[in-house]
Amino acid sequence: MRNIRKMMGAGALTLALTITGCSAGGGGGTNATVDSSKGASETGQLPTTAWNLADYSKVKDGGQLTLAVDQMPDNWNTLQADGANVSGTQITDPTTGGPVRIKDDGTWEINPDYATEVKLVSEDPQVVEIKLNTKSVWEDGSPITYKDFEATWKANNGTNKAFQIAADNVYKDIESVTREDTDQNFKITFKNKNADWPSILGGSTNGQATASFLPAAIASDPTAFNEGYKSKPLPSNGPYIASTVDTTGKIVTFTPNPKWWGQKPKLEKIIMKVVSRDQLAQAYANKEIDAISIGTNKDNYDTAKKRADGGIEQSGGLTWNHVTLNASKGPLADVKVRQAVAHAINRDTITASRLAPIGAPVTNMNSYIFMPGQKGYEDHGTAAIGYDVAKSAALLEEAGYAKGSDGMYAKDGKALELTYTLDANNPVSEQIFKQLQANLKAVGISMKNDTVPADKFFSDYVLKSNFEMTGFAWSGTAFPISSTESIFYPVDSGQNFTGITDEKLGDMWKKANAELDPAKRLVMANDIDKEIFSYVPVIPLTPTPITYGVTNGLVNYGAAQFRSVDWTAVGWKA
Repeated sequence: MRNIRKMMGAGALTLALTITGCSAGGGGGTNATVDSSKGASETGQLPTTAWNLADYSKVKDGGQLTLAVDQMPDNWNTLQADGANVSGTQITDPTTGGPVRIKDDGTWEINPDYATEVKLVSEDPQVVEIKLNTKSVWEDGSPITYKDFEATWKANNGTNKAFQIAADNVYKDIESVTREDTDQNFKITFKNKNADWPSILGGSTNGQATASFLPAAIASDPTAFNEGYKSKPLPSNGPYIASTVDTTGKIVTFTPNPKWWGQKPKLEKIIMKVVSRDQLAQAYANKEIDAISIGTNKDNYDTAKKRADGGIEQSGGLTWNHVTLNASKGPLADVKVRQAVAHAINRDTITASRLAPIGAPVTNMNSYIFMPGQKGYEDHGTAAIGYDVAKSAALLEEAGYAKGSDGMYAKDGKALELTYTLDANNPVSEQIFKQLQANLKAVGISMKNDTVPADKFFSDYVLKSNFEMTGFAWSGTAFPISSTESIFYPVDSGQNFTGITDEKLGDMWKKANAELDPAKRLVMANDIDKEIFSYVPVIPLTPTPITYGVTNGLVNYGAAQFRSVDWTAVGWKA
């Protein structure tokens, strides 16, 4: 669970984050299955964990679990910029772990498989002490030591530009990683205080893990870090290994890690295979896969419900869909045009069309940092970018545009036409594009689509800022404040695709990350949120719950907002 935001296609699911651990609408670790006759929009609550829980002793030994992903990893190193997308982190989750894991309420605890002690021993200077489980090893049997953490810190702190990192959050604030009495005991000393320090120490949310540390040999070599794992898995330190990677069939097969030191994994085999979004629900209905992330696609939801030996689970989530604007050139370089576009979009309609059909609470995403219903969440979006056609028109005129006889705006004889890049065969992406197109046309802005191959959408378009407007979803961790920074600051961060920033944000985030008083930190975070809304680099749309179709009998896996998956306990109920 690196402290970065992960990307996923617009049709997929997972939500923003919270430092407080509160879920959207509250709820604890209880299980919940969606009752289609009375959806969550009526109850107003979603649990944080909705999967079927079962004690380890109540899970069958053996069996196979088949899951679907959107694409093969662009890079199996999820700390590298190309690897920080949701499909990659889903695929690597059974093979990775660390000293920290996330509980139902979003708070963290020590993962005893990897550490016997993780604690803040000093606040000034900030010092964290870690004692690793001496049994923990890499896939080849070599011990996990402080050297792995030290090399990973140096690779990700931003000082060596040869490393193509996804983000330097938290790592950039570390002064040193030093050995104590053994290679398994070490201290992390910070030069700048950072309240989200547990985020770099492992764990996952919603079955998505970003490697918290790498073997020292890989983390010390920029070539190995950037290029060495584009087509092959990183060494495992989890309960499973990726034993077979079929790049032609786009299937990864996992089997128990023979060097695993913890409790024996229950499943004999896990298969993850690429299934396109337009075929996903039918594949589940045909019993080709055992569980699916439904997203907010009503057809998928309705199709999944038809499976007689399955059910629907829904929890709070950690994902929000949005429109990202490339403001580095063209009409969108003008803040008034960006604001006009935002005011032209009827987010109420878009959100209702996505959430109401799956029985979820209907609300817009009005914060860049916190989820609705979470402590710290404040609505800054309604005032800044609320639906207002008259305001949109006034802003365009202030920017020098005039409406022609055809009802469309132009400037200096050139029509205001924008292009929206979307991934192919993604019904939700197509639906959002059509809604945006209709909204903008009603104001007098023309928008056309650029549909690109789904497996190239991130690598060739999003990651390279090769778009004018686009949409996907940000998926986060249980540490929302620092993890949001790389989306907006600095301008050349591995996750800022907008082409712009506000230089004030750097100092604001530095102070917020260093504030260890939770209440004061929330105030600082909301000041940051308001500052971002003032220049609108991203238009937030919909906060989405996690909705799964799950085969009856599958336990300890499914819809969960925060809780880390214990892959040793995932399996079929005895």
